[in-house]
Amino acid sequence: MTLLRKAEHQALSRISLSGDVLDLGGEKRSKYALQIATEARVTTVNISPELGADIVANLEESLPIPDNSYDHALLMNVLEHVFEYRLLLGECARVVRPGGSIVIVVPYLFPYHASPSDFHRYSKEALVRALTSAGFSDIEVSPLGSGVFSAQWLFLERLLPGRIQDLLAPITHSIVQGADVLFTALARRLRKKYDPADYALGFCATAKL
Repeated sequence: MTLLRKAEHQALSRISLSGDVLDLGGEKRSKYALQIATEARVTTVNISPELGADIVANLEESLPIPDNSYDHALLMNVLEHVFEYRLLLGECARVVRPGGSIVIVVPYLFPYHASPSDFHRYSKEALVRALTSAGFSDIEVSPLGSGVFSAQWLFLERLLPGRIQDLLAPITHSIVQGADVLFTALARRLRKKYDPADYALGFCATAKL
């Protein structure tokens, strides 16, 4: 498990959803959906029928879903793969009921990963403006796995075979995260302008209608 994935799990562990949840770009029995929507009814939407989605649809187009149909919408590591992301966020605002919410996880300092394409990286400011423009409010955006050492290691780690990554992770992750803590403390002591959040591996955003 990468540093980013660990940070995502930590962020999502603080979120609990109930009611009707629309998982856009997800698939059946996604681990994150099971983690945050244990008391919810989850409907998955995906363009690939072989993933067993409840609704087969293109996220680049208007969704074949009635207005105000769901209590929450999920976009887990999906938004970077959608070129028409403004349309998709607008569709989320349309299908989510008043008082409902949206939960978004996106990578930031992360290598190109096509699925089938990789179009965007979103800063905190970009997420706030995009969600505001779509009609959401009460927006909160948290960095995932911040620090210059963690960012550097994530890119290097991607060069290693998966089994080697898993073998080294317990040691290397502790080392780089500890280095980030020490470096941040040193920078503050020296009054250097350094914010570890500037090196976020990703972001978790939540907002309400």
